[in-house]
Amino acid sequence: MTSQWQPLTDYQWVAISPFFDLKRKRKHDLRQIMDAILWLLRTGCQWRNLPPCWPHWQAVYYYFDQWKKADLFERINAALNQLDRQQTGRMPLPSALCIDSQSVKLAPMICELRGNDAHKLVNAGPPVRP
Repeated sequence: MTSQWQPLTDYQWVAISPFFDLKRKRKHDLRQIMDAILWLLRTGCQWRNLPPCWPHWQAVYYYFDQWKKADLFERINAALNQLDRQQTGRMPLPSALCIDSQSVKLAPMICELRGNDAHKLVNAGPPVRP
């Protein structure tokens, strides 16, 4: 992990560029728009205070809003997670599932059939029978 913001490398851009429509001519370069969005996320700057070295803040926000509505960031994240797993020799999708439940404290003697969640040290409700 880097301590400061850095622009996308060529390798990183190649990994995410298939998610964008690069065939259409645009006024702004999508890679520069993406770099501006990542810079904003890293620095916590306000949209209107985007430095002049980036495209106008309204253009950057327009693309951010469109991509957010299209769930593009979620799809990029899922694809990059799968790519990272494959590069480490694992299956693209995880095969394990973890489910957690919440234990609620009950008043003493509320009913005879009640369990005990030993790890949480809480009296649990009646045990579930299959």
